[in-house]
Formats: sequence, C-alpha cells, structure tokens
Amino acid sequence: MSNLDDFGTLQRLIKNRRTVRSFTPDPVDDDVIAEIIDTAVWAPNHRMTEPWRFVVLRKGGERRAAIADVVYNWTLANTPNPNRGSAAAVEAKEEILNTPALVYTFALPGANPEVSEENYAAVACAVQNFMLAAHARGLAVGWSTGRTCKPAEVRETLGVDPDWKMVGCLFIGHPAVSPVTERKPEATVTKWL
Repeated sequence: MSNLDDFGTLQRLIKNRRTVRSFTPDPVDDDVIAEIIDTAVWAPNHRMTEPWRFVVLRKGGERRAAIADVVYNWTLANTPNPNRGSAAAVEAKEEILNTPALVYTFALPGANPEVSEENYAAVACAVQNFMLAAHARGLAVGWSTGRTCKPAEVRETLGVDPDWKMVGCLFIGHPAVSPVTERKPEATVTKWL
C-alpha cells in the first residue's frame, strides 16, 4: 500500500537536502545528535551486522581541540602550495573548533573482504539517513572524507580500533547558506532493458 503524501514529503526532503559547511554559531543539542544517530542506524545492512560506529566530539572539548591540532599539522605538512599551507591549516583547525557539532563515522571490518565492503556501504547509507534526519530537523551536514580524515593520528586521538574503516567526518549545524543545485534527469543516467 502506498502513501503518496509520505512519498511527496520524502521526495522533497531528499531533493532539498544540501551539503553545507557554513553554519550559524547556534549550538546543536546533544539530544538532537543522539536522535539523528538513532534514525541513521535504521539503514539497510546485509547480514544485520550493524557495522556503524559514531564518535561525537563536543564543541569546546579536549578531544576536539586535539583533533584540530592533528588536522592543522597534517594540513600544514601536506598542502602542495607552500604559500597556501599555513592559511589552509588555520582554516581546517578553525572549522573543527567552531562547527557546532562534529561526528566521525566508521565501519567495522567484516570476517572477509566481501562483508567489509557491505559494511562500508551500510555505513554510507547510515550517513545518508543521518543527513536526511538532520535536514528534517532544520540542520545541515557537510560530509568530509578529506583532511579531517587523512591523518593517521585521528584514530589514535579518538581512541578507536585501528581496524575500523573511516567513512567520514560530519560537520553539523544550522545552515548559514542554502545552496541550490540540480541533477541530471533520470533518463540521462538510466538504461532500461
């Protein structure tokens, strides 16, 4: 049985969600993050492995400051343009320190490569659920797999198992901007046989 009202609401939610990394300074309550994570974990996961793990870094916390330092140092050492390195490192550190909510996401390894790949895909689905739930709550999320995830010291600083696969760092807050984008029509990306 179909409910077209629910489908229309879901379709609007999906089509209006945008990746945002520019936020107002308004805080995001821990209860809201917990609620969003609780929604995220309803993602499909083959074999019911529930492979997702989340590490929430509170604004103003010691671990967030430590991660900001790790990312600052990594960015400084790895920015190809030496004239840009210092500014990029400062920007990376300030973004980590100032973003209202920050969540690292990981996928647990499987018993074999096939299950590990399925687990990663399941966590990516959970991240999509996370972003949609946040959007429904009036928040925006920027999903990064870049410099906030690259330094090896991030795992150690977070105290996570070295075998966990990094899926990304989620920057969360009340959006300061509302980007507009378009997608190719279904007919241009689908082959019907």
